[in-house]
Formats: sequence, structure tokens, C-alpha cells
Amino acid sequence: MEFYDYMEQLQNLISESSKIPFSNKVIVDQEKILALMDEMIKALPEDIKKAQKIIEERQRILVEAQKEGEMIIKEAKEHIEKMVDQNEIMKIAREKSEELLEASKKAAREIRVGANKYADEVLAQLEKQLEKILASVKKGREELNQRI
Repeated sequence: MEFYDYMEQLQNLISESSKIPFSNKVIVDQEKILALMDEMIKALPEDIKKAQKIIEERQRILVEAQKEGEMIIKEAKEHIEKMVDQNEIMKIAREKSEELLEASKKAAREIRVGANKYADEVLAQLEKQLEKILASVKKGREELNQRI
């Protein structure tokens, strides 16, 4: 179960608890709350592992883009070397290799930007979830501490 699901259970447990008359307070089963919070603590590392996998995938995409760019450059250089013998062909080869080089650099940049954007979006979503979770945990602790 994901951390967010535990948070929903905690909210349900609190909202379904008996209310104290003439107040905004509720009576909660401390054992259930603490057991649920223990499960939440166990689930949090899994969410963090998911974020790490996303970061690793981003890195893998960047490495692949770099390799592809290097391969395109190598192929362009080899192509130029084969055409060096004739002057006009050599001129065309230079132009083509520059075009290929620019295209590969542009493609690598686009892949890198896309991977960074994707990783940032996923991490931003995770950050929002973690902020919600932290706020709920703080609220729960405050309510528990008010009863002490």
C-alpha cells in the first residue's frame, strides 16, 4: 500500500471517530492511530525508492542520448573521410556532416531537456504528496498532543 493510501485511512479514522459534545474534538483509538502511523513510516521508503528509480531512468536516457550523439558524429566523420579524394564531394560531405552534427546535438539537447522536465515533474508530484503527508502527520500529532 502506498503512503498516500495510509494517509486517507488516517483521515477516515479521524473523521469517523466519536465527537466530544460541544467541541470540535474527537475521541480516537490510539492503538489504531499508532499502528497506522507505523505502517505509514514503513511505506515512505517505497515512495522514495520510486523517485530514485525515476532519477536513474532519467540518467539512463541521458547516457543513451550521449552515446547516440557520439555514434552519429563518428559516422559523419567516417563518411567525410571516404569522400576526401574529390574536392566537390568533400565540400558536400562537410556540409552534410555539419548538418548531421547539428541535428545530433539538437536531438541530444531535446532528449536531455525532456528527460530533465519529466524527472522534475515526477519529483514535483512526489514533493507535493510528501508535503500533504507531512501536513497530515503534523496535524495528527498536534491533535494527539492536545489530548495529552
